[in-house]
Amino acid sequence: MKLSTALINSGIKHSGPDPEITSITNDSRKTAPGALFFALAGAKTDGNLFIRQALEKGAAAVISGGEVPADLRAAFPAAAFINTADLQRGLSRIAANFYGNPSGGLKIYGITGTKGKTTTAYLLESILRAAGEKPGVIGTIDYRVDGRVIAQAANTTPLAHTLQELLSIMATEGARSAVLEVSSHALALNRVEDVEFDCAAFTNLQSDHLDFHKDRESYFDAKARLFDLLALSPKKDRCAVLNGDDERAGELLARMGGDLRVLTFGIDRPADFRASGIEIGTDSTGFTLEAGGETFKVRLNLLGRHNIYNALTAIALAAAGGLDVRSAVAGVEALRNVPGRLERVSLGQDFTVFVDYAHTDAALESVLANLRLMPHGRIITVFGCGGDRDRTKRAPMGRSACAMSDTVIVTSDNPRSEDPAQIFSDIEAGIKGQFSNYELIPDRGEALKKAVALAGKGDILLIAGKGHETYQILKDKTIHFSDAETAAAAIREKMENRKK
Repeated sequence: MKLSTALINSGIKHSGPDPEITSITNDSRKTAPGALFFALAGAKTDGNLFIRQALEKGAAAVISGGEVPADLRAAFPAAAFINTADLQRGLSRIAANFYGNPSGGLKIYGITGTKGKTTTAYLLESILRAAGEKPGVIGTIDYRVDGRVIAQAANTTPLAHTLQELLSIMATEGARSAVLEVSSHALALNRVEDVEFDCAAFTNLQSDHLDFHKDRESYFDAKARLFDLLALSPKKDRCAVLNGDDERAGELLARMGGDLRVLTFGIDRPADFRASGIEIGTDSTGFTLEAGGETFKVRLNLLGRHNIYNALTAIALAAAGGLDVRSAVAGVEALRNVPGRLERVSLGQDFTVFVDYAHTDAALESVLANLRLMPHGRIITVFGCGGDRDRTKRAPMGRSACAMSDTVIVTSDNPRSEDPAQIFSDIEAGIKGQFSNYELIPDRGEALKKAVALAGKGDILLIAGKGHETYQILKDKTIHFSDAETAAAAIREKMENRKK
């Protein structure tokens, strides 16, 4: 594709060389001959520092947010150099052009909210596959089509050129629909500006990512942007799906005006899709779904009240997309589990172990509230907080864990470049002097081993924070670490010792 064609409707003007573009990248290491290199600023480095490297590897054009030095232009006279004030928005439009606007030919379901995006995406995928489709999914754990993993997820919602490429791959492989977890970062950074949405769902709003968004209102505005994009989409019969129990649903409804079809879901308030007669067990969750004047008995393999909300979201999205409710119910019931979301680690031990991704105070409180509804002896919780991330949630997470658990072990999560001692200090600010049912064990492996050793018959052990992750990010390296694997090893050791 000619550079001039890729620039159509991007708002970027260029009158210089018009080379053939063979790929789009923001990584100089992955630059190939003919590539269009975007010199994006990252969290730790600046793409402008790698323009020369990209050109030396054959980049045919460079788009940056500043003027490229004259000596560099002179050294590569055949290359096109473009300057724009909004690199992220330009990347979004150019990527959509380059990959042939794949979202236009797919039914696109977008899911945003603080909690529940990943599980809702899995549930909706299960519905669509049960209905005979081969859906694509782009989310926190991985990117896949018809259940086959294309790539592990680097971001919940990838950069615009990766996103458009993934949608193109999905369309090529026969997908008719794609389910997108849409993060607040992606919305704020214009990664989905040129995705044509058919349906969009709002799960809930809690405090998170305030290190990036600075305050809760900015965080909400970022989430709400998805519904602005839904309103702008050229698709027919677009539909918004809102959690009617969330206090922000009314604001979203007012923001959308009357141009979009709206479906609501909930438990506590009247809604188009409402759950009643809730039964929360240790192996399943049951409820009665009221929708369209009919009732449906639903039995989920997923545990907890929060997963009822996730199932309602997925069913409402499926209905918004044209599927019948009975088929949607069959689809949610078919899903066995979601990696790292109240994922059970079971080797025949006489206590229950769950691994969960809860990494905010609201999420941790919700999971513990659900566990307290199950038959149990003691509740033992292991958690930590990520480094270089929102510090305001650390003390509340400590309070929630200690108030709702019998025993708490505070440990490292992904400390990144931050001193773990500072993280522990921030957590202890919410519990020191108020609770005595906790201890600090910095090494996560040792913390999990100690927790398993403490667990007795009928107890519930919750390992929170990292969920599906199979790595731990330290100051100077990233190591392999899986909560599920580590817990399983500790359980096996404990069971072997019992036999002796």
